[in-house]
Amino acid sequence: IDEKWFYMTKKSANYYLLENEDEPYRTCKNKNFIGKVMFLVAVARPRFDDGDKEIFSGKIGVFPLVQKVAAKRSSINRASGTLETKPITSITKEVSRNFLINKVLPAIKVKWPREHAMETIYIQQDNA
Repeated sequence: IDEKWFYMTKKSANYYLLENEDEPYRTCKNKNFIGKVMFLVAVARPRFDDGDKEIFSGKIGVFPLVQKVAAKRSSINRASGTLETKPITSITKEVSRNFLINKVLPAIKVKWPREHAMETIYIQQDNA
């Protein structure tokens, strides 16, 4: 498993639009404070049968490290109490463990090939 940060948008972007298309709406307040979101990705080695036919691609899942938070105040875009998706900015041991237990392990159980179910599975993380 590995983590990767992605920026929500770029500082400047070029758009090729038709005459009847509107320019995309940018939701950040300032181009110097663009939000980031982290994804947790789980992959494994692909598995093949005796005829070199792929039986498991090795793709387990991509999980965004986000949380649903109720809006404290109302605005033009939404009412107060509406659930908003916010990135988890501080990835602690508890957050990492929670995602591993509640997201990664169930995905491995669902997607792992049944003929290799009795083998030991090692989860290897990078040095993050």
